[in-house]
Amino acid sequence: MKFEDLEKHFWIIALTLIIGLGIFIQLPYMNEFPSFIHAWSQSDRYSIAIGFLNNGFDLFHPETLIYNKQFPHWWTYAYDNTITSVDFPLVEYVVAIIMKITGSISPWIFQSCTLSLSFLGLFFLYKLSFLITKDGLKSLLVTAVAMTSPVYAYYSNGFIPGIPALTFAIIALYFYVRYLDDKNIRTFILSSIFITISVLIRTSFAVIWIAILCFEFLRIIRKETTFIDKILPVGISFMVFFSYYLWNRHLTAENGTMFLSELMPAENRNDFWQELTNALNNWKLHYFGKIHYNIFLLITAFALLYFIFTRIENIRTIKSKSYKSLSLWILFMITLLGEMLFTLAMARQFRNHDYYFIDTYFLPLLLLLILILNILPRIDNYKRSVFFGLIAILFISLMTDNVGEMQKQRRRNYWGPTAVRTIKNYQGSEHFLDSIGISKDAKILTLWAYPQNTPFILMNRKGFAEMYYDKEKLDAGMTFDYDYVVVENELYNKENNGEWQYIFNELKYHSDNGKIMIFERK
Repeated sequence: MKFEDLEKHFWIIALTLIIGLGIFIQLPYMNEFPSFIHAWSQSDRYSIAIGFLNNGFDLFHPETLIYNKQFPHWWTYAYDNTITSVDFPLVEYVVAIIMKITGSISPWIFQSCTLSLSFLGLFFLYKLSFLITKDGLKSLLVTAVAMTSPVYAYYSNGFIPGIPALTFAIIALYFYVRYLDDKNIRTFILSSIFITISVLIRTSFAVIWIAILCFEFLRIIRKETTFIDKILPVGISFMVFFSYYLWNRHLTAENGTMFLSELMPAENRNDFWQELTNALNNWKLHYFGKIHYNIFLLITAFALLYFIFTRIENIRTIKSKSYKSLSLWILFMITLLGEMLFTLAMARQFRNHDYYFIDTYFLPLLLLLILILNILPRIDNYKRSVFFGLIAILFISLMTDNVGEMQKQRRRNYWGPTAVRTIKNYQGSEHFLDSIGISKDAKILTLWAYPQNTPFILMNRKGFAEMYYDKEKLDAGMTFDYDYVVVENELYNKENNGEWQYIFNELKYHSDNGKIMIFERK
């Protein structure tokens, strides 16, 4: 068998690597409640899936389990419903359907859906890389780099929408690169469908869509394509997104929201650079490990040297590839510029939100890696494949070891003990509340539990959340239309004789199970 024939079957190796290594990395953390980095956001997304079970699968009225929303009143105002505006909750809706079918709301259902989508995205990343490089080993390396990124691995079985949105963006980019080759409008339509889904799920991925359209505009100017056949798919894409955007604004105005929906730029130039510095100090080894950066540098150095010493042939190669290689470099630069503009608009979010990296620079950097690898010669025979295969195995082993350690490290963050404590104390609370006759319709006010939706998921009730030791918010909470107040025993014992004693003086003890205490109005 010729090497080229063998290489056509590398997708089997890729799929085996993706599923096998993915399960190896994630298996210890399946069925894990949102507990550590960004447990807050993840629990909110988890509760949206449960919300669809509660509202009869009303896709256009997503809800969590909390009446007092974060925005615009910062928890001090309670609405008469739990509806919230949010990016199009397609994934949460599918998860809810599976929950309904299985009769379970266990975290592993949501995690399995996200993980399956991450596997799909990684497989199309392999296909995208192979489409560009025509090299199976290079494509396997790109795939391994992506799936062993600590931040990607952490969220690839999580609850935030960045991973599903990234998956659909990768699929969209794959079909767009195919379109540059086959010039088939159906391929472009497929690309527009998948990028539309991606943008609906996570608005920040609009940068990819805009970059593609900008590049298409350049191609129209160069008379390499026409726009007339793209009017319909592009128009439908924008109409769908803009329609949901308007609906989302309506939901926010009428019901409030749990999710940020406004720009967060830096106050000035110095503040901008400080925000970026803080983000890098916090997350640079979470975006990629030291081994990843070393691989980037090594590959870049080899590619640069190869290009210099074979510059004439490289120029000919670029010309012989029907302009595609150069085109993709231009597309990368446009995308990178777009992500930089997004960074300006959302600068204050990067310091505390590691997953913004998935929303922005992750895919462009992977595309950059593919393009750099494409400069290097193809691995086109058995001897070379064995040599470079062994090197790839070494790199993958080192990256896997790094991501395994980082998975543990990311579960030792500041908020972890608080979230773990809340989950531990509220475990079994649904049965306890049922046993003492507290109705499923009762409105519960929880004090100091984190993250805010977790207690309500475990109690299987709706209510009001007051996470902070903040007098304004706590005093506002005591005016809400609650039926019962729930506080963890250890927090009650800690706070009852201090600054917050006055709160409990206004309440009447009802019962407790040794982990949570129930109070009602006097």
